[in-house]
Amino acid sequence: MSVVCRPALSLPEHVVSLEEVISHTSKQHATHTRIKSALSLMRSTSVQSRSLIDPFEEVTRFRTFGQRMRRYAEAGTRLGVDAARHALAAADTHTREVDNMILVSCTGYLLPGLDAHIANEMGLRQNVRRLSFGQVGCAGGAYALSRARELEIAHPNSVTLVISVELCSLSYQPDDSSIASFISTALFGDAAAACVIRNDRPGMRIDNSHEELAPNTLGYISYGVDEFGFHFDTNPRISRIVAETMPGLGKWLLGNSDVLSPQPGFLISHTGGPRIMYEVSKGLGIPPEMFDLSENSLKRRGNTASAVVFDVLEQTFGQPPKSGETGLMLAFGPGVSTVAVTGTWV
Repeated sequence: MSVVCRPALSLPEHVVSLEEVISHTSKQHATHTRIKSALSLMRSTSVQSRSLIDPFEEVTRFRTFGQRMRRYAEAGTRLGVDAARHALAAADTHTREVDNMILVSCTGYLLPGLDAHIANEMGLRQNVRRLSFGQVGCAGGAYALSRARELEIAHPNSVTLVISVELCSLSYQPDDSSIASFISTALFGDAAAACVIRNDRPGMRIDNSHEELAPNTLGYISYGVDEFGFHFDTNPRISRIVAETMPGLGKWLLGNSDVLSPQPGFLISHTGGPRIMYEVSKGLGIPPEMFDLSENSLKRRGNTASAVVFDVLEQTFGQPPKSGETGLMLAFGPGVSTVAVTGTWV
């Protein structure tokens, strides 16, 4: 039995408002032919503020790929360790008890990976099993919990530490004038999150998981990579792909759980954006108000990629469901990938 204990978030100290971002963008790209529509799209994200590892004026300066990755190594390790230590404390778990460690992060590259850096910094056992995933994007949090359940099945009664580190601001490109870049600048924030998974604590028991890779959608959520770093790109038709996956997901949920009978007892939904949440609500028949915690995360933190679901789950612990209620965790990522995790509150 895999039970997800209360997650912990670690947010960097610098905060930027959407209006500050819009003001900068309007000046930086004043001659852009679509600047007015771009600014309107930025406001439609519904994000009000985000946390950043550096002051906004530093984020918007030119940086080489090497400078970005060195910052990723330093800040990523620091935030990941901080989130992990708080998650262990919340679960009353000692570092020496950790048998498995899963690290998800799609916003940087490092060798050895962040998992090795964090394990060393925390003093985890030398024989800890480590899994590290770098290309699952916003689906990474739910994806990591699916892998954690499989580890527990393979190694009963083991303790797993899951860590998400996303430093989205390192992908900001001052000279990128694409509409996708403008929206990303308004949407994404930096954060790390962590949780402990073990079978003798209260929380969300992971019951089952479902993954689907939509065909012919490789370019819908992607990175372009050049000598300056990552250029994030997302196709505006991504909401249509999400809508098209809902019937199949609904069929799987009805056949493998009672989550939709008639609606989830709790919902841990990745934000993605207002349109994505609308398509999930419409496609699965989930009341819009069940997305309130996700909307709150988006408004206060921005889209923090794989860390989002842990933020929403942490909020859920604040007003926990009744024991025995079943719920759903859902996230989307590049590929286009859909990851769903069903759970029971215990």
